This record gives sequence, structure tokens and C-alpha cells, in this order.
Amino acid sequence: MLVERAYLKNYRNLKAVLLDFNSDLNIILGANGQGKTNLLEALYYLSTGKSHRTSRDTELINKDDEVDEFVVQARIKKKEELVEKLAVAVSAREKIYRVNDDRVERMADFLGRLNAVIFSPEDLKLVKGSPSQRRDFLDTEVSQVSPSYYEKLKRYEKILRQRNNLLKDIRAGRRKKGEMLAVFTEELTRTGSKIIAKRLEVVEKLKILARLQQRKLTENQENLKIEYELSFAESRSTSGGSHSSGSSRSSANSNPKKAKDLSRFIADFEGTEEDRKALERVFRQELNSNLETEIERGYTLAGPHRDDLCLTLNDFDVRKYGSQGQQRTVALALKLSELEFMKSEQGEYPVLLLDDVFSELDRLRRQAVVDLIGSRIQTFITTTDKELVRDIAPEKEYYFRVDRGRITRGW
Repeated sequence: MLVERAYLKNYRNLKAVLLDFNSDLNIILGANGQGKTNLLEALYYLSTGKSHRTSRDTELINKDDEVDEFVVQARIKKKEELVEKLAVAVSAREKIYRVNDDRVERMADFLGRLNAVIFSPEDLKLVKGSPSQRRDFLDTEVSQVSPSYYEKLKRYEKILRQRNNLLKDIRAGRRKKGEMLAVFTEELTRTGSKIIAKRLEVVEKLKILARLQQRKLTENQENLKIEYELSFAESRSTSGGSHSSGSSRSSANSNPKKAKDLSRFIADFEGTEEDRKALERVFRQELNSNLETEIERGYTLAGPHRDDLCLTLNDFDVRKYGSQGQQRTVALALKLSELEFMKSEQGEYPVLLLDDVFSELDRLRRQAVVDLIGSRIQTFITTTDKELVRDIAPEKEYYFRVDRGRITRGW
């Protein structure tokens, strides 16, 4: 998959940019604050419909222009020699997606047309940050290769909001327990179990790829293990506090046997119809058994919105006890495995966006990234130091110079 050409208008400080890219390496060179990351962010936005730096689309609009809107367009070439023109226009009022100039009403019909993986220094949070950041990593990855999964996520989020609002109303005495709560519980169970089942399927593939990448990055010194962590085992041991999806979890389960049974259930899960029905049944039982506590607190205690990825390095939890170097390497291994996963699902590599990461990596890890990229993956690398990339990009044709929002070819 290649981005052959891109046009950006009023995207942050990039007022009007039209660029033709190389099919292999594209080095985005310039001092800090000139707009290098904005270019990568715009390509990522065209791929996923969101920024990796902010949740507010209005922050992406150039504030110096009278037109309250940004536009990102690109010509995409795929392995079947298929060429598509993708575009997104965003204002404070609306967001419009187009494919070959035809408006696309559903985001699910736009996702997957440009697949991209981005890695930046902030991705260290993928390991040491909250569970919500690991869920987002997984959900963004799966949504790009399975738009129907994205639709299930949106449906789950809507049902969850409705159920939580109903729980608050019951707690406040404005509503009574009744059929509506049972309906929302059933809908949450059905949709949530499908999300968990898909995540389990993907994690099973990801754990093999990530383990191989971790061993390459550490010269076979470190073994990375990834496991899906259900919130069911902890939902009754959570003692008050914040109820946000990214809140911290209890370090000990109130029922170790239950946690062990759930771990065995996950390990034995093969995605059969029988397994999916069993998962739905377990989820439903969990919600029903927590009902009184949920009414008391006004929110849903268990489900895919509270699950996590357990990352173990040489038998210790790297999320809590890993050094910054180990956590950075694990984050890189996860991103590199994401590339391979998308390749296995789509039949071609996604576009790779490396935002100022070479300065954060030592020689061994830089070389591992270079070896993976080769000429197979179209890669965009931002850097302030040409010396960091001179070995892989010695020629002027690979470079784009960014200066105060203007981008020119060469160094």
C-alpha cells in the first residue's frame, strides 16, 4: 500500500501542501516546531479518522485562516494496482469523507482503504500508561482490517452510555429497575462478547508476532508474553474511586479461583460458536451478579471497556516493573508486530509513520527497524538530525525539508 500523492490545506500550520512521495523512504527533515509531525498526523487521520495527539478535531484547523476547515486528500495505490482517491474535510460543524469524489456516509465504509501504523516517543504510554491506551491500540489496529468491528465498538459505546445513564437514574430514584435495564444488559452482553471474541482472536496472532519482534530487538535476551486480561475477575474487588474506562485496577482479585478459571477460559478459547455462547453467558452472569453494586455506583463494572493487555517480560509485569528502556522496546515490538499482523490480514503492508523515534532508539533497535522496512514498506520518518538516517537514506531524493509549515523537496 502506497501514498503516491497528498494534498493538505489548513491542517495545523500546513496551509497548502501538495507532495508526491517515494514508494519506499520519505525523510521529513526540519527543526522542532516546523510542522514535521503535522504531515504524519494528517496521513494517520486519513487512515483512522482521528489524530494520535488530540481528541479534538478543531485543534487541527489552522487558526490563521478565515476558512474554519481543514482538508486532507491522498491518492492511494494498492497491490492490485488499484488507485483510490481519499479525502476528508473537517470543520467545527461536520466531517465529510469521500472516496473517488463520492461522499461516504459511514466511517466503517472509509476505514481500511488506507492502512497506517504510527510510532512516536509518546507510544511509551502504550506500555506504562493506562489500560485505555492499550485498548485503543488494539481497537485501532483491528478496526483498520475489520470495519465491522469498528461498527460493533460504536454500538457498544452507545449501549454502555445508555445503560450507565439508566443506572444513575435508578440510583437517584428517577427510574425503577425493570425491563429497560434487562434490555440494555442483554444488548451490552451480545455486542460486548463479540468485541471480546474478536480481540481474543487478534491477540492470539499478535502474541506470536510480538514475541518474535522482541527477541530480534534484544538479540534473544528477552521473552515478551501478551495475554488478554478480562475485567470480570476484578469487577467486584474494585473499591470505589474513579469509574473512567482508564482508571487503575485493583492489584489483587477478591476471588483468585475465579481469576484462574477465567484465565483458563481465555487460554482455551478458540472462537467456535460454542465458545462465543459461553463467553456471552459468562459476561451476562457477571453483569447480573454485579447489578446492585453497579446501581450503587452508577456505572457498568465489567466489559470490554475495562479489559486490558497483560505484558510480561521474562516473567515480570513490564507495565509496572520494566525499565524505561525495556518499556520502549516492548512498545516498538508491539508496533512492528502490528505491521506484520496487518500484512497477514490484508495481503500487503500498511504505511509506516515514524515520528522522531530514531533519536530515541539505540543502534541495535534502529538497525532492527531498518531491516524490517527494507524496500517493502513505504515509510515516513521525521527527524531533526540528518545523521541519524544518512546510512539508510544517503541521497537527496529521499528528503523533504519542512520550514514554518512549508515543505520542499530535498534537504
